[in-house]
Order: sequence, then C-alpha cells, then structure tokens
Amino acid sequence: MATLRGHNRKFYFAYITKNATWGTLEAEGTLFPFRVDSDPFTIQPELVSDEDLVGGNEEATLQDELKRSVSGSLSQPRVRAPFLSSMLAYALGQSTDSTQDTAAGRHIITPYTTDYTVRTFSALDLFDASYYIAYHNIAVESFELSTSRGGFLGFSSQVVGSGKHASSGLTVGSLGAALSAANLGPALKAGDCLVFRSVDAGTTVPSTYAQGTENLPGSATNISAKIRAFSWKYNNNLISDEAFEMGSGLYRARAERDRRSQELSMTLEFEDSTWLAYLTSQNTLALEFQFTSGTLAGASTVYFGVQILFPKVLLTVSSVQGGVGTLLVNATGKVFYDGTNPTVRCTTFDRNTTGLLQ
Repeated sequence: MATLRGHNRKFYFAYITKNATWGTLEAEGTLFPFRVDSDPFTIQPELVSDEDLVGGNEEATLQDELKRSVSGSLSQPRVRAPFLSSMLAYALGQSTDSTQDTAAGRHIITPYTTDYTVRTFSALDLFDASYYIAYHNIAVESFELSTSRGGFLGFSSQVVGSGKHASSGLTVGSLGAALSAANLGPALKAGDCLVFRSVDAGTTVPSTYAQGTENLPGSATNISAKIRAFSWKYNNNLISDEAFEMGSGLYRARAERDRRSQELSMTLEFEDSTWLAYLTSQNTLALEFQFTSGTLAGASTVYFGVQILFPKVLLTVSSVQGGVGTLLVNATGKVFYDGTNPTVRCTTFDRNTTGLLQ
C-alpha cells in the first residue's frame, strides 16, 4: 500500500447535528467536510503493566488497558462563518436560530446554564477513498478566537472524545457534500471588524443584532482605530476521570464540564491613562467585537459575519509597553456575569437556515 499524504486527507463533522444518543455515531449524511489546519485526532489508551508488582520479573510481562481517550485540535486560521457558528454552538451549548433577509441564518449563541452537559458531535478523518477513522462524542474543551491588525480572524480549539471510534460500518459514498463557496462565505478578517466599548452603562443590552453599528448598553464608543489585536479564550474545563463511569468500560460515559472560564485580552495604541483608570476604578466595561463581511448572506441586507458581545468585563491588567517605539497598552479582562444577560452573546450570520444543534 502506498504511503498516504496529509494533503489528501479530508475532515468531516456533524456541524449542525449534535449527538442524539451517547456512543452512537450520527448518520453519514450528517457529516460534512470542512478545511481545517489540524492534525488527525490522537487515540490514546491508558496502559498499566505489571512491572511494579511483587512476584513478577525485572521487566514487564503483562499489560492491561485501563481506559481510552481521543483528543486533538480543530482550527481554522482563516475562519469562515459556518464553521465558527458550529464550533461556538458546541462549545457554549445553546443556539437560537432564525431566518433573516430571506436566505440568511442568524444564530444567537449563548452559554447553556440549565446543567453542566456539553454538546457533542460525530467526526471523521477520511484518509483516502476507503479508509477512515470515525470518532464518537467529540466535545469542545477550550478554544481561542483571535485577530490582529491586517490579519484574518483565527479560531483554534482543543477537543476531547469519548474514546470510542470506528474504521468500518459507514458508507463513504453517503457522506455529506462540501458546502459551496457561496454557502461557505468569505474568511473573516480584522479589516471588517468594528470594536465598541461602553462604560458603567448598566445591563440593558439591545436585542437588535444590528450589523455595522453597536449593540451595547448605554452610549457606546467606537474604538476600532486603536485596537492592534485581541484574543478571547474560553475553557469548559471538562471533567476527566469522573467521566469514565462504572460500567462504561474503556470509554467516557458523558461529556460534562466543571466551572467554565473566559479571558479577554487586547492590545491598544496608548494615548493616555484611560485604560489604567478602568483598572484602578474597576469600571464595568461592555465590549463588542463585530465582524461584518462585504458578502451578502441574505437577499439584500444581512452579511456573513459574527458579533461577540461581552456585557460585563472587569480589567485585571493594564500595562504600557513599547520603550522608544510606539507605546501600547496591554489590557486583560475577566468576563463576569452581570445578573441579567449571558456572560457572552455570539450572533453569527451565514446561510444555514436549518439551525445549529439539531
């Protein structure tokens, strides 16, 4: 058999169909190919030998498998709205979907707070026309969404599977077809990003989801011109050993998180001590990062894009750097619950009118 090449590999996942039954792969037709910058997932057994037992030999003679896990990364360094919508929905856990402007899908994605369950999906690495490895119950452990001036919006995540996988039983010819270029939309980039800030403005967040203008409480300021870069890190903190329940054999029996955490970092051009004052006074900042492309997702008014809105951010760091060059402010904030709104509201626009987490 000839050696396989990574450029021939295709990655499929159920981007709109969550796992309905734990331990069961979704049907082939629900798995669609997406272009990712990620290695194949790692299947890793946890093995125990007898080398530490009295009565054995100097070196191990027996080995037993205790449990099995699957882990890896999923990333798009030039992320597009359909992939980002799906990954955000699986990570945060809740999406309210609707059709806008005739043909556009709008997805209001927020953290799921009813319980600690994390949504999971089926995935598949197709290495050639016939050989594949399919993975059961993939959950998003953590992700980072970031961009910088003159760059694209990048998405990188760490995912964890139940450990269960298969290399037979699926019909390759029945896998879903790739989304057309028109349905994928453009890669999102910093040049299409507007950044808005409001200060101590309360908890009344508009529900307009407008593109091209702010959606923040109170009076907001456009600070796009001063932002050099930003990064949003989100972690579900999935439980590990506790997920391997009694009677579950080698595999995880659930995907459940512990306490989630979020961090927001920005690099801004330095003008004065405004951001230091926000830190020392512990002002409540509401921030919105809004990417609106120039490509229509709807008939005439809705464009491919994403809005990431944080109703309450408190700074933990505000430092100036730059020496004899351009002075910059490095600001880091912790995301808080304001008592009314979700801690983050992601609104994405694409051409998926079926909805997410079906």
